[in-house]
Amino acid sequence: MPKRELPTCLFCGRVISPPQETFTEIGEVIYGKCECGAIYVCEPTGHNQGDALVDAMLLASPQGIDNVELGVNFELRERDYDYRTHQYIYMKTSHFNGRLFFIKALTGGTKLDRHEKININKKDFVCLLENLEFETIEKASLGNKNIFGWLISLSYDKENPISWKAIEAMGHVARAYIEAQDIEPLRNTIRKLLWSMTDESGGIGWRAAELIGEIIYAEPSLFDDIIPILWSQRQEESFLESVLRSLIKLSKKVDLNKYIPINDDDELKELLHHEKDEIRALTAILINKIKSPVPVPEDIKELMLSVYTRGNIIKLKTFKAEKFL
Repeated sequence: MPKRELPTCLFCGRVISPPQETFTEIGEVIYGKCECGAIYVCEPTGHNQGDALVDAMLLASPQGIDNVELGVNFELRERDYDYRTHQYIYMKTSHFNGRLFFIKALTGGTKLDRHEKININKKDFVCLLENLEFETIEKASLGNKNIFGWLISLSYDKENPISWKAIEAMGHVARAYIEAQDIEPLRNTIRKLLWSMTDESGGIGWRAAELIGEIIYAEPSLFDDIIPILWSQRQEESFLESVLRSLIKLSKKVDLNKYIPINDDDELKELLHHEKDEIRALTAILINKIKSPVPVPEDIKELMLSVYTRGNIIKLKTFKAEKFL
């Protein structure tokens, strides 16, 4: 069974304790405090979010709400939250969900980082991507959340090297946001990518799994609750290759067996006999990565597989391709 993950601070990524009903100078408030200094206030029903937001501001600034300028001296982040189970809600099943508001005073260092951001348009961004200028892309992404959408749109065509470059860049962008302690845009991007894999969207997210995998790979402890959801997308044939590629990469940092029943011998054996050579080859590599006892036929090791390295797509035999994945 996948392990149950506790909610983490939206500023620093630390696991947080459940908010407690506490009597304060402003009345009874359900709140907690992270080690990084962030205060989080819970509104359990979804009906009184305005009151919870005011409470959060008052707790963060005893001088009063007039002293709070969001985006200037304080920053606010929020997430759908189930107070009863102490878990974040990633897929809404009701119109009325609880909410957890995080508020934290901005430091001088944070303001400096914001001033260093780079403005960029899509044309210039594509040029940076073509030239693998990931450091500049990281800085530019902090000032322009459109970059997430650009990376998604550039990732569709597997035959075009820029698709692979976009996926690689998503990992760099994710690391930049994590270093800036700005996790919420990454969560929002994951939600959009998961939606792109649904019937409602037309199932256009052919490489969404790899993009999601890059975000998780940047810091698995912040996103490992997504791993079971990612694995479940294998059931749709058009996403299977992307799911396998993402899990192969994640296996470098994560013990996948803790989160998903990936050692299902019957399913792995079935995938080894898939009609597509790419699926058979990737399954063989995944079996090796997770140290599964499922035997891999010798002929699969000779299958050709496309891999990406340093901006280029090359074809290698499976047994050689593994080191590039």
